[in-house]
Amino acid sequence: MSEGGGARVQYFELFFDLVYVFTLIQITRTIVADGTLSGIIHGLVVLVLVWWVWVAFTSMANVGLPSQYRRDWRQPLFAVAMALLLLVALSIPEAFWDNSKLFAFTYLALAILALGGQYAVARFDPPMRRATARLITFAAALPIALVITSFIESEVVSVIVILIGMGLAAAAPALSGSHEWKISTDHLAERYSLFMLITMGETIISLGEGAAKAPMTPLLIAAVLISFVLIVILLRHYYTEVLDAGERRLHEIRGAALVRFARYGYTYLHLLMVAGLLLTAVALKAAMIDVTTPLDDILEACLAAGVGLFLVATTAFAALTRAPLRRLSLLAIALLAILTVVGPRLSTIPLVLLVVAAATIGVDPRSLGGRIPRYLSRDA
Repeated sequence: MSEGGGARVQYFELFFDLVYVFTLIQITRTIVADGTLSGIIHGLVVLVLVWWVWVAFTSMANVGLPSQYRRDWRQPLFAVAMALLLLVALSIPEAFWDNSKLFAFTYLALAILALGGQYAVARFDPPMRRATARLITFAAALPIALVITSFIESEVVSVIVILIGMGLAAAAPALSGSHEWKISTDHLAERYSLFMLITMGETIISLGEGAAKAPMTPLLIAAVLISFVLIVILLRHYYTEVLDAGERRLHEIRGAALVRFARYGYTYLHLLMVAGLLLTAVALKAAMIDVTTPLDDILEACLAAGVGLFLVATTAFAALTRAPLRRLSLLAIALLAILTVVGPRLSTIPLVLLVVAAATIGVDPRSLGGRIPRYLSRDA
């Protein structure tokens, strides 16, 4: 279990991600069906919960198995986790304080598998074992908090308990001294980039689901094509600001610096990217159902806010890699912040066009057509 390149992503990890396709779709459907600010918060909290599970299982696969293990027991473990996560996804609309016991107890079982698996791969390395034991102590607060809230009738108390659990889980890596963890850099970069592709795919599915519910008019066709261009632009942002720059930075650093970069750049900032894409998917799905009628204000705001959140996260990631800060990226973020406020006053087509234009401003022109900026070149 050494730092550096290491193993690539294995097939059982890709299979595990398939259930996340449905989970993300289920979160999007739940938010659109609710259509309120509380519905958006509900969906984003569920996203954070299932993200921590994904990160835990990714960490388990990243460090590899010690030579003391003769068989790879992670494959059946991942399969059991998939079944549990499917139940979690099915119970998302009722999560938290409305018939939430299935969601809470299934999530607890997932957490036990994830944290137990992490301890199993670390137990033959004393520093990693100690760090993992401390991490489990803090991270276990989140699933326990969910189980507690399933018995509490007060929504205010439930929210407070969940926030405490989420705070401890988010701080667990830092509180546990997880700089002792060994990281396979090639696996880490590839694993997170593949999940981003899944999230992009969910955005396309949401776009198609919304359009499929409406008559196929020329206006709808134009809206679908413009929205698809937006998704391509966001993928380009990820490629330029995150993918290659992240891989290069991972190979430049070692030790505690590597662990910190993995924590903030991948665990935290990639969560913001996924959240931005999820909000974008929510807005696009709702907009395509009827492009001639303005959306509810909160759903209109989700489009520019989601794209803006995605660009904030990719720009922050680029800063972590020590890439030069591009002022046009900051301009794009500022324009999207303005569109988040004024967007609800616009009809669907003009709003999507303006969001596409704002997002395009931030794309590094040197990267178009596959040309990689100099600071991303492996030969630079």
